[in-house]
Amino acid sequence: MAAIACLRVLLDGNRTDVPAEALGPLVAKYANIFLEVRWTFPRLSEQLNFYAYKLTDPRAEALDTVELAHLSQELQERLFGTGVEDAVKLMLFEGDADAIDAFAGYSADDVLAAMQDPSALPPGGRLRRIAADGSLVDVPEAPVSVPAAEALRFGPTVDGAQGVYFPVGQAFIGDVLSCTPVGAATYYSMVDGDEHRPDDAEAFDAACVMTALRYLVDFQVTAQLFVPISFSTLVRPSARAAWLELAFILPPEMRNRLSASVYDVPRSPTYQALSTVTGALDATFGAVDLCTRDPDFQIQQLGERAVTSVTLMLPDAKPDVRLAALRRFASHGHDYRRRKIAAGVTNIRFRAERELAIELRIAFLSGPGICRIQSEPVGGRSWPIAALPLLSLHSPVLAAAG
Repeated sequence: MAAIACLRVLLDGNRTDVPAEALGPLVAKYANIFLEVRWTFPRLSEQLNFYAYKLTDPRAEALDTVELAHLSQELQERLFGTGVEDAVKLMLFEGDADAIDAFAGYSADDVLAAMQDPSALPPGGRLRRIAADGSLVDVPEAPVSVPAAEALRFGPTVDGAQGVYFPVGQAFIGDVLSCTPVGAATYYSMVDGDEHRPDDAEAFDAACVMTALRYLVDFQVTAQLFVPISFSTLVRPSARAAWLELAFILPPEMRNRLSASVYDVPRSPTYQALSTVTGALDATFGAVDLCTRDPDFQIQQLGERAVTSVTLMLPDAKPDVRLAALRRFASHGHDYRRRKIAAGVTNIRFRAERELAIELRIAFLSGPGICRIQSEPVGGRSWPIAALPLLSLHSPVLAAAG
């Protein structure tokens, strides 16, 4: 027998700056994106109103609430930022078709009242809350102490992408994603130097997962999307588990379009640490890039194809120091080629750095001297070296050059 139920979204509108009249359409937008990507055929979803969806799964006796639980996390990040855990609640109402249609017409106050007194529900129906781990909690609930959320503290955001350039082919082969809070003093970027680094790495990494999901849905992605994730997060069990749980929202069928860009990698990571990093990322990401600040990164300790690439972040220093770091990194080119691991350089700012990197046969280049931050991906586009840096994808002159 097919599983059927009504998914209902409850919001605490007092904890967001989004106007009340805009909340419903935003909930519907993000919920529909989520369901389109994760609730795949033969499972079906039907939007009943801004806050209610009829879900069916002809192959199961019960809906997969573990998967649905991730929707509350996405809505929390998009609409509330930090908030507390119950800023977004997902309710599941099970019953026959008539009962589901009747429940869909309930106002938010009606649903809250039914959570305290289930006799107010349509006859024959059962209402439960979907917890963060996907378990179903009966209502009414006993009072519990809810700790503050540890991540997703950005609130309303602006997404961005910066192209990664392949000089030999004179084309952008992908984009490094970023996500910036609307009220931030400057944009956040992992390829533009220290002044553009986020203060809260865990929240930034989590927000970039949501950016990746939006880009996959909103754009026809033909090249790689590089999703930033801190090395320290991946080697700490609790932080790694929390981030991987969020990354589960990314569609597995897009694995070959997703690359993990692991930043702040030390000069000589241990074999155990690297095994933990690559093992954790393998299910979701088709490629892994290690981004380091040390031009003498110990590539000799890595096995053949241990990762896809290693990228040097040029230091925020005087031009001669930056050029010296680039040369030092390129001096290990034989070791990279021998292990079939590509070498890249990021935070490129000036023409001299770009030209030297090309002369030294660095495979991939990024930074403001290659591509400024864009509102959409540029990966997959041919672009002549003479037209770099790419300032604005929609500039008529540069667009013609590209």
